Amino acid sequence: MRLYLRPEWLIDGTCAPARTRQTVVIEGQHIQAVGPSNEILPCESGVVVDLPGVTVIPGLINNHVHLELPGDNTPFTTLQTESDSELALRAAYNARESLRAGVTTVRDCGGRGATVVDMRNAQAKGHIPGPRIFATAWPITITGGHGRYFGGEADGAYALTRLVRRIVSCGADFVKVFASGGGTPGSLSQYPSFSAAELRAIVETAHGLGRPVAAHCTATQSISNAIEAGVDLIEHALFVAPDGISRYDPCVGERLAESGIPVITTMQVARDLVDLGMEVPEHDRWQRMLQSDREIKTRLKELGVRLIAGSDAGWRATSFATFWKELAELVEIGMSPIEAVHAATGAGASVLGLDRQCGTIRPGLVADLVLVSGNLSEDILRLAHVEGVFQAGAPIYLSAGLCTRVCRPGGLRPFPASPS
Repeated sequence: MRLYLRPEWLIDGTCAPARTRQTVVIEGQHIQAVGPSNEILPCESGVVVDLPGVTVIPGLINNHVHLELPGDNTPFTTLQTESDSELALRAAYNARESLRAGVTTVRDCGGRGATVVDMRNAQAKGHIPGPRIFATAWPITITGGHGRYFGGEADGAYALTRLVRRIVSCGADFVKVFASGGGTPGSLSQYPSFSAAELRAIVETAHGLGRPVAAHCTATQSISNAIEAGVDLIEHALFVAPDGISRYDPCVGERLAESGIPVITTMQVARDLVDLGMEVPEHDRWQRMLQSDREIKTRLKELGVRLIAGSDAGWRATSFATFWKELAELVEIGMSPIEAVHAATGAGASVLGLDRQCGTIRPGLVADLVLVSGNLSEDILRLAHVEGVFQAGAPIYLSAGLCTRVCRPGGLRPFPASPS
C-alpha cells in the first residue's frame, strides 16, 4: 500500500529552498518517490492525503542528548542514588518524548555503563518506541572530573587506551571524552581535563577500532587540544578562559575552521535556564552566557565552521520535547529557517554517516518525516507545532485532524497513542 502526502510546503533537508505542490510517496519503510504533484499519479490502492497549511520536513536529528538524565534542573549528583533500572526507564520515557517532538534520531552522549547501548539494541528490535539511537556508553573523564557519575574515570595514556577498548567492546557507536570540566560540582569548566597527547591516545585507539571521537570542550585550551589530537566532533565550543569568562579567541576559532571539525551547538541549555526565570544573579549569569554563546557561534558560522544542531537534552533544564528551541537559536545567530532545518536533518545525518539512510527527503531513504503546521521556511517557531511524525513509514503521532485522513479504513495500520 502506498501513501501519497501532498503538503503545502516541502523542505527536503538539503538546504534547498522550500518547494510547493509536491508529493511524497511512502511505500513500506521507505520513500518511493518525490516530485511535482501533477507528475505523480496515485495508484488505485493508494491513500492520498492533502495537507493544506502543512510543511513536511525530514525526521529531526538531535546530535547531543543524555537520555538517562531528567532535563528538569534536578542536580546531577542525584544520579548516584539511582539504579540502572531507573535510568533505563527514564531513558525510554525520554526517547518517546523525543519522537513525539519529531526527533527520529538521537546521538546519546553519555550514560552509565552500557545501559543506553542496551536500549539502542531494544529500540532497533522494535521492543520500545523511540528514535534511532547512536550511543557512546559511558563518557571518558579524569578522576573526579565532569560526568564522573557515569563511571568513566581514567588517567594517563595506558588507562585511557584500555577504557576506549572497553567502550568499543560493549558496542558503542562512538567514543565521547570530556576534554574539559563542566557543570558537575568539583570540576573546572575553564581548564582542560586531558592534554593533547592523552586525547591523541584516545583518538588513535578509537580510530584503530573504527569509532569516531567526540570531545566535550568548554575551556578554550580544550578546543585547541582537541583540534591537535584530531577528534571528529567538538561539543559546545564555549571558549571559556582560565578566568572563567567565556570569550571568543580568534586564533583558536581560525584553527577550528581550518581543521574542518564540526561543532555541536547546544545553545538551548543557556536559553532554557534563562526561560526558567531564576532569581537574580543566577538569571543574569545565564543571560550573559547565552549572549556570549550566540556571539561565539556567530563568529564560527562566519568562518565556515559546520554547526550541527544538538540541544544537550536531559542536562540541566533542557527537555526532550523542545528541540525546536535549539533551531530557534540557530536562526538567532543568522541562519535561515531552511539552514537551521538542514543543521538538524541532512547535516546531522552526514556527521553520523547516515546520509544514505535518512536526513533528507529523497527516493530510497527511510521515510522519517515530520509534519508541521504553517510555513516553516518563514518562521522556525512553527516547529513547536508538530502535526504528525512518521518513522520508517509508520505514523507514530498524528493530530486528531490528520488521524481521520491518514488512518481511515483500508488505509494505514493503527499507530501507538501519543504520550500525554
